[in-house]
Amino acid sequence: MGKYKWLLVLIALAIVARWGSFFISVINHDESTYIVIADEMLRGELYLRDVVDTKPIGVFWVYAALIKLTGGSIFALRTAAAAVVGLGGWGLFLAGRRATGSERVAAAAGIIYVLICSLFTYYGVSPNTEIFFNAFTIMAVALAVTPRIREGGADALWHWPATGLLLGLAVIIKPFAAAEALAVGLFLVWFYGRRAALGRMIGAGLLLVGAFALPLLFVYSYYYRLGLLEELAFYTLDVGAAYPVDLPWYLRLKYMGDYLLRFSPFVVLGAGALVQCRGFKRKEGTKWGYYLLLQFILVTTVVLLTGKRFGHYQVQLHPVVALLAGLWWLPGLTVFRWLRTDRLRRAVPYLVGGLALVLGTAHYFNYKNKTDRPSQIADYLQDKLGPEETYFLLNGNQVSYHLLNRPVPTPYVHSSLLFLDHHVRAFQIDEAAEAERIINNPNVGYLIGRKHDQEIKGVLGQRLLEVFELTDEVGEDLVVYRRR
Repeated sequence: MGKYKWLLVLIALAIVARWGSFFISVINHDESTYIVIADEMLRGELYLRDVVDTKPIGVFWVYAALIKLTGGSIFALRTAAAAVVGLGGWGLFLAGRRATGSERVAAAAGIIYVLICSLFTYYGVSPNTEIFFNAFTIMAVALAVTPRIREGGADALWHWPATGLLLGLAVIIKPFAAAEALAVGLFLVWFYGRRAALGRMIGAGLLLVGAFALPLLFVYSYYYRLGLLEELAFYTLDVGAAYPVDLPWYLRLKYMGDYLLRFSPFVVLGAGALVQCRGFKRKEGTKWGYYLLLQFILVTTVVLLTGKRFGHYQVQLHPVVALLAGLWWLPGLTVFRWLRTDRLRRAVPYLVGGLALVLGTAHYFNYKNKTDRPSQIADYLQDKLGPEETYFLLNGNQVSYHLLNRPVPTPYVHSSLLFLDHHVRAFQIDEAAEAERIINNPNVGYLIGRKHDQEIKGVLGQRLLEVFELTDEVGEDLVVYRRR
């Protein structure tokens, strides 16, 4: 099968495996924040001045583009995210084939990536920054590393600036992608160092670093022209430094152990294949495996340094796990021989397709039974809001602003920034001033929150209750306050 046919196959596989998650309005509030801030930017608001969050601007540019391309429906945006997962799988297909010369290895890596991104809610099903920057880092590795793994592979100089640009684009989506950038840089030094090609090493390195810097310089110049360099420095450096997380080492190990256990079938396949590649002196498999181990270690280090245990952080490890597991399909390997029967091999396409269909259907029934609060809010307010009127959410459910096409009356779209103490301290938010901003906006006619919510007891909530009174309920656990 041609490589472009594999692109279509992997995108289709991702859509089938994820279709059941396309209907509910919110899976993860981070995705909702990306969508709502992108809406605000499309209205002309400036990120880091008029709307604020913890992420770099790259992911909001991505979502602004997706909203323009798809029309902005949740179904269409989730379909687009699935297509990005399929694109990442195709990048792994290219990487696996270039590194090993085996289409079976390549196809296995792409399919495994699509499937493991579609298994668990917080490990890939919920669209987050990782699935977007993974697509860039995967293509970078496929372009710069894989041709040089095999003896006699291409060593075109243009690979390095193209790779640098891809890695730079990944970093402006999320700085964690610096781990893959470092892995590629170390590979460059090793590749030319073992050939004593010092001039080539310096030239390629300068092209890599120079192109890598271009997206970062673009962001810098963007904020320079807007006169927002202080804001860029504050939200990029100061806010990040204000999140000390002193997580004990054993909890960090537990966090990694949970990931390895969740995806243990693929981890075991990859480990077994790598060990046997080394024993058989399969150079292409061994060198490729060592590079993947390097990238795995660097990504793990970056993820653990934060001290946070969010599942979506570890989606950054999915490409490495998929590529290592794909090595099991190298011709001549005999590890786990009982999995290599002809009957099983012939059944693989049907098993993969069936598994994807089961996953998609399971997601449908899983999310169908969950309460869709943003949709409840949108249905309730649809006929109550005037043409210019909006509302303020006391906690979460922010994608309802997108569903109703209403502006957010505060720069802090993700409500946790206003109501969790560590966020308030990190962002240096004046809660009383934010309350006055909302009160002084005559277009804010309603507040919506949860029953018995602690958020309402803070400085901001108590001030708002002086102006808004409880009037109604929505569903089983939402309450509505209307301006007195």
